[in-house]
Amino acid sequence: MPDQPSLPTTDDKLCAILLPRLYERDIDVLLQEELIFNQNVALTFAKALGLTHPLHVRDCRLSVVDQTGETDVFALFETGGQKGLLLIENKIDAGFQPRQPERYRERAELFAVDGKLDLNFCVLVAPKRYAPPSSASLQHFDAVISYEDIAAAISSESTERANHRAALLLRAVEQARSSYTMAPVPEVGDLWQRIFEIASREFPDLEMAAPSDKGSQSKWIIFKADLPAKITIDWKITSPSIELSFWPGAIHWPVENIDLSALAGARREMSGKTTAIRLPGPRPPADWTKIPNEQIREALGEALKLLHFYRTNSGHLVSDGRNGKIKTD
Repeated sequence: MPDQPSLPTTDDKLCAILLPRLYERDIDVLLQEELIFNQNVALTFAKALGLTHPLHVRDCRLSVVDQTGETDVFALFETGGQKGLLLIENKIDAGFQPRQPERYRERAELFAVDGKLDLNFCVLVAPKRYAPPSSASLQHFDAVISYEDIAAAISSESTERANHRAALLLRAVEQARSSYTMAPVPEVGDLWQRIFEIASREFPDLEMAAPSDKGSQSKWIIFKADLPAKITIDWKITSPSIELSFWPGAIHWPVENIDLSALAGARREMSGKTTAIRLPGPRPPADWTKIPNEQIREALGEALKLLHFYRTNSGHLVSDGRNGKIKTD
């Protein structure tokens, strides 16, 4: 009988055979098990969150969806006689979806208002190089815990199984390295800076945030101004429209027959579960990074019209509190 081929003995080679490519869902499953059964991993989370007592996870679910969006890992825990919740966003290389960090924070605040839990935390789990500490998106998370730190916690058990599982995490870091390292594009960054300077000087009510480095696909600008949670003004630079968006869970939802006569060319549209009041916007040139300042001012002017429309009409819109529909006075 011929000899059977033997498997490589090193963790890296074994990982390559078993999981040639790891995805976020794979890491979600691994993280779920480690949070429940590995106290070293639970301790890593407790320290990152500044807890003075050990953290014990009692229930851990994956891909929990509610009206505010999806939570990758949803964990209920106990610590020092208190009960708490971890809302964990796991990122290997994909960028944040629009308002994704903000929606995690809003989700945690909803649980805090409920009063059934003592502690509510939002945590980002990602490779160390995923986002710099100065990134504005990170301010919405209570802690950022790296794949590398979790791998070290797992391997501290000093068993072959633990070493293998730690190697899986580190392999995911290496596989995604070229993907999640955002390459700033100077032309895009220069455009955002131009828009920011014009908005700050001529349209201050929009309260545009100062931009950080931008990649080649950074085409979506969100203005929050003083709008309530889950209501935004959106300018997708390559799309010739500006939108006042009412996301799922917003306190106001415009009815189908809402009077838009004050907004020339406006229309009400649905995109999935999001309702938008849409105004025509400038059509940028083929090289959208070279959009002229006149078109930038046109877009910002339309955004300001939408902000004024909301401020003027929000008092006449009342949610019925059940299905998100609006009735006018």
